[in-house]
Amino acid sequence: MSYFMKGWGLLFLLIVFGTDLSAQPKEVEQLNLNINTKFYDEIAPIVSRDEQTMFFTRQGYPIYNKTLIEEGADLSATLSPGLYSKKLSEIFSSISGRNITDAAASSYNQDIWMAKTKNNLLDQVSHPGAPLNNAFPNSICALFNNEQSAVVINQFPDEGGIQPGFSISHKDKAGNWSNPQPITIAGIDNNIAPEVSLAVAEEGEAVILSLDHRGAYGGNDLFVAFRTGENSFGKPIHLGPAVNSQSHEKAPFLSSDGKTLFFSSNRQNVLGGYDLFMVFRLDDSWTNWTAPKRFLSPINSSANEGFPCFNRTSGYLYFSSDRNGSSDIFRVSIAPPISEEVRVVGNILENSRRKAKDATVLLRSRESGIYQSTFVSTNGYYEIDVPMGKTFQILAQKPGYQSDRKTLNFKKSDIYFKEFHINLALKPLEEGTTIDLNTLYFKKSTAIILPESFEELDYLGEILTQNESLVISIEGHTDNQGSKSSLKQLSLARADVIKKHLIKKGGITRNRIITEGFGDNQPLNDNSSEKLRQQNRRVEIKVVRIEADTKTEATTVLKN
Repeated sequence: MSYFMKGWGLLFLLIVFGTDLSAQPKEVEQLNLNINTKFYDEIAPIVSRDEQTMFFTRQGYPIYNKTLIEEGADLSATLSPGLYSKKLSEIFSSISGRNITDAAASSYNQDIWMAKTKNNLLDQVSHPGAPLNNAFPNSICALFNNEQSAVVINQFPDEGGIQPGFSISHKDKAGNWSNPQPITIAGIDNNIAPEVSLAVAEEGEAVILSLDHRGAYGGNDLFVAFRTGENSFGKPIHLGPAVNSQSHEKAPFLSSDGKTLFFSSNRQNVLGGYDLFMVFRLDDSWTNWTAPKRFLSPINSSANEGFPCFNRTSGYLYFSSDRNGSSDIFRVSIAPPISEEVRVVGNILENSRRKAKDATVLLRSRESGIYQSTFVSTNGYYEIDVPMGKTFQILAQKPGYQSDRKTLNFKKSDIYFKEFHINLALKPLEEGTTIDLNTLYFKKSTAIILPESFEELDYLGEILTQNESLVISIEGHTDNQGSKSSLKQLSLARADVIKKHLIKKGGITRNRIITEGFGDNQPLNDNSSEKLRQQNRRVEIKVVRIEADTKTEATTVLKN
């Protein structure tokens, strides 16, 4: 069973700065009492890039999520309090291999908690509900995919119960987390021992695992595994003697640039039970690392230190330590802040008049499709921070207008000393105007939409959702290769399939969409070459009318 024990085992990685971070004593700061309780254990901090949110794990606390699914039913809703406690104690006893009589006070009672910054650093603490938490051991190992995805320990089948391993949960546009889906790792799916841990590289293409696995020198060693599918990874590869020892290596954390790895170990010459170490990756192989550097006092102490989490933006290292009795979360500055974002500024202008307009600016991840940041402009000026190393789309949103869209990708290897300036143009949505979309792709000679068109159709759906008074026409056009009747039918079929997509996926009512098939009757050119014919094979979206009541039934027609 893969669970999060009070003993030191489970998590992440970090970055090197050209100086010996382990050599200089630092002032260690214990986090506030909203996070660190006096008698209970707080471990495994996971801090967001902007340092405004932290997830952590609290053990043995009387307030915990009681959801306990068995054969599809929640026992917390059907059993009496006494029978429920007895049932949970039996489950924890089975997991631990020893008799547990008080499940609530057990270290196997562990839930995910969240701290956000309101007035001071991480001062607003809340307790997420299901599906992130349930009555089983819960903890977040890592955030990735622009912090829209989380790896959690254990697997939770829909019918109930718990299985060893890891799962992935994704956050939707409303901020809700999905039910965790299992991760498969080749060669260890049925061989995961307690106190395993996992860290995710920034792009999600590799994971660092702490495992007692084939090839380990003694106990848990660190391995790397590479993505083979959406939620699957290949066989773990041992990181070698430069990193691993005859003792335990646990709780890895990888820096956002993928170069520096932090972990906890009880190898020889530590100050206490477990100390914090760091190594630097020397090349792109993932198996060539520097020798580990151990942090000195007061970062490490005669107690246990583990679960490192480094915030590259602020230069702070977060970690857990039981130096004060129960385990608490601390932080210490170990490096100068390094910006991982570029400040983008500009004006929002109505493109026909170059007049500044108030609007909401959205930053959308091209990888996940999720809008990551927003800026509400009241005077036509905006500023927004764009994470480096990812591809984003930036646009403005205002009812009655369509925005141009800009694609941004700032390399992490570049240094930006000043703000990046981009103006955004707003185009009024008026009767007769065309809604500008990138090319929509279909399977050749069919009305089957190709997946690369879904992003554009989602964008069109958002425009229609924002502007409920719009009635649009979807116009299909073809080149001149084929009979006129078949070309008209194909052009209409393509318009119809877009309409169906908007209704089914976008929730747009059918009476707001007219479809028209023009065949080859309205070419943009003379079709004299394949390049020109390609221009004629198109779909155009036009605003037919703007009305307060869109209940009037739209029609489907063939144009001669």
